[in-house]
Amino acid sequence: MSGKSEEDLELEHQTDETSDRREIYLREGRTLSVEHSGPDELVEIRSSSGQVELRIKLTEEGPVLQVESARLQLKASEAVEIASKRDEIRATETVQVASDNEVKVDAEGEARVNGKMSYLN
Repeated sequence: MSGKSEEDLELEHQTDETSDRREIYLREGRTLSVEHSGPDELVEIRSSSGQVELRIKLTEEGPVLQVESARLQLKASEAVEIASKRDEIRATETVQVASDNEVKVDAEGEARVNGKMSYLN
């Protein structure tokens, strides 16, 4: 666990109850916390240094997911679909799109490719 005595944990538990926050200590020093933040509810996993690794904010408009990590992997046997008003991908080095079959780009409006040099084929 975190090396804290039962008395320390009990005191923290009592303090957490008065602030409406619950914490669970995970392996490798991580913590899982659930708390009320104004009208919202917040679920967080923090690293042993206290940095947020995963945050789920449950708002009246719906859940907001925030992930901070060295890598993020999404895998699905069928499809990964993103539907939103606006999608944005930013990278400081490279953005790569690859397919074993075909790549399609469809736009009802203009489709633009801007770059110092653009190569086709």
